[in-house]
Amino acid sequence: MGNENSNTHVANATGKPLRIYYHVEKMRLNELVVEGGAEIGGSVSDSGASLSGKISSNVKSVFKPDSRIRYIRLPANDYCKFSGEGELFVCVFVEDNHNEKSCVDTISINFHVPSDRSFIVTANHNIKFQKYGAGLWIDDLGYDHRPK
Repeated sequence: MGNENSNTHVANATGKPLRIYYHVEKMRLNELVVEGGAEIGGSVSDSGASLSGKISSNVKSVFKPDSRIRYIRLPANDYCKFSGEGELFVCVFVEDNHNEKSCVDTISINFHVPSDRSFIVTANHNIKFQKYGAGLWIDDLGYDHRPK
């Protein structure tokens, strides 16, 4: 994938499909989602009746990328080359195995990748830079993340 100018690769050692958005500038969270719920319960016994309830709400920021931001879908245990050149900011998400349009976990938001550096998304969802000249699956410390 990509053009011949880029020397930046990503290797997916998570065992799950990834969606990776990338841009030359930081991406921002641009949608707030409000989640709410209510729960009411009750019981009746010889000693009387009781009623209980709970109301909850949660506000969170959700990454909703601009349609002009490029992304790649990277299958489990695979790698690819980014198109373009220069430094990148990447947002990495784990795709839902049953619904490729949805993501189930966030690994990083705006992880900075310097020009001509490649990285590995590890099995425990960390991001490690690849060691120069050692292959796509070897990190800076020499650990081999190649899928077994």
